[in-house]
Amino acid sequence: MEEEIWSLEHAYFSRLYRADHAGVLALVHARFLAWPAGVPQPIGKDESAQFMRQLVPAPTSCNVAIERGGIRLLGNVALTEYTLRVDCPGPGPSPGGAAVSRTSRITHTWLRDGGRWQLLGGMSRDD
Repeated sequence: MEEEIWSLEHAYFSRLYRADHAGVLALVHARFLAWPAGVPQPIGKDESAQFMRQLVPAPTSCNVAIERGGIRLLGNVALTEYTLRVDCPGPGPSPGGAAVSRTSRITHTWLRDGGRWQLLGGMSRDD
């Protein structure tokens, strides 16, 4: 079951950076609540959809890596803690074009509802 949850974490961010917003939202519970880094207050599913569209408006060639910190499973609830590293190619074609890298610490809570896992909430902090 742990590998299933980690697979969902990878799917979440892979879809996000491909700008597959509908695919990301398909993983999110209707009662979702999260507090992404840089946002002044927690947001629900609708606000999260807006946030994603602003963060990644078009597909990217960014590489996403998850460094697992820990996972806890308790019945129909899973809690993940990890570091997310996103590396994007530089904006210019020159060899000196600066690549963009971002590292964040993430906590996600997954709930198995109706036989499938859905993201119920989370919080992130940029390093």
